[in-house]
Amino acid sequence: MKHTPYSYATVATLSLLIGGTCALFAGCGDDEVGFKPSSSTSTGAGGGGGADGGSTPTGGAGGSGGTINPGQSRITIAGDATWAVTFDATAQGNGATNCSYTRHYEGVQDQSRPWLCPSCEVIFLATVQMTAGQQDCYVQVTDQPPATEEWVGYGGGTWWRGRGGPMSDQGTATVTTTTVDLVNAVQDLEAPVGGIMGFDVTGAFTLGEEQGDPMHGWVAADSYSCNWPKSNLPEYTGNYLLTIGQTLPDGLFRDRCDEVVRLHDFQGAYLVIDMSAIDCPPCQNMAAEEAQFVADMAAQSIEVHVITMLAPALADPLGLTTTAMLENWTTTYGLASPVLADRGWGLSMFLPALVDETAYPSWVIVDPDLVVFNMGVGYGGFGELETAILADING
Repeated sequence: MKHTPYSYATVATLSLLIGGTCALFAGCGDDEVGFKPSSSTSTGAGGGGGADGGSTPTGGAGGSGGTINPGQSRITIAGDATWAVTFDATAQGNGATNCSYTRHYEGVQDQSRPWLCPSCEVIFLATVQMTAGQQDCYVQVTDQPPATEEWVGYGGGTWWRGRGGPMSDQGTATVTTTTVDLVNAVQDLEAPVGGIMGFDVTGAFTLGEEQGDPMHGWVAADSYSCNWPKSNLPEYTGNYLLTIGQTLPDGLFRDRCDEVVRLHDFQGAYLVIDMSAIDCPPCQNMAAEEAQFVADMAAQSIEVHVITMLAPALADPLGLTTTAMLENWTTTYGLASPVLADRGWGLSMFLPALVDETAYPSWVIVDPDLVVFNMGVGYGGFGELETAILADING
């Protein structure tokens, strides 16, 4: 019997990912709108999709920063963005008033999680302060507290925002050598009091430069204390989309030995990569049967690694997974394969690939050349995964 996967829509606490009790991709959120508003006529979605990731400028979820290389520099941003909110007659009749609020951003380039924004040329982790309009305007838009940290980026004439998970299109970005000018318009959104509201967003960031590592110390260890294989492939230059028939997007993650591990170092064996959360029962069932599956495949002379991308909780899918959590998951289920702290990689991979079906657990199977050939949702035993691997081997 297949265990029911835990999806955002069915786990109430996961609504933090998009705000309130909205279903996945609904038009609400802690900010103006979630990932993809269904009634938007904007040049880009209006709000920062994703829950607070618990990330910090010194490393983020599942990791810590490294020492600064004196020969390196990274880009900085500083500036404001203002949301002008307009309510229709129905909303105004219910007490809403047209208003605006402003956020101030201070950010530093962080390229250690390129999967958060595959279209971005540059990604920043920024501290955010609401400097105007919080009490008289922002509260008319949402009952969620304003973010104090966001990921922002730009590329291809567009700017993007997020909070540690997949970043959302925010409209146009005009970039010069010293500035980024921001413009967006989002219309026809449901106002909390009833009626319709819309946003006109304008802003400007000043670009600067400072000494420091754009990767913030995220580099794979020369050798792994946990004895993982290390293929030392050339640097990955592909895209960050999970696609059947294409190379698995690479990434850097922390393991239970408190080292940074590169995903592509496992090239040469079949890989099953699953997105799991500690308090997800189907994920626990999958972990409990993992060791036997790996042993069964080894008995057939097939090397398989099940790589678990672990989130701390269903209520905090983008939060910090500590090395203690990784160690506890490993020892509880007697695992020999890697358990890695998921730094927003899982949602960034599976949401575009599986869309409404995305849930915990979601998994992908990769051949020894790192080519994706199967993926799915939920756990009903490793039999279907074994069948898929054998079918790939037998052509």
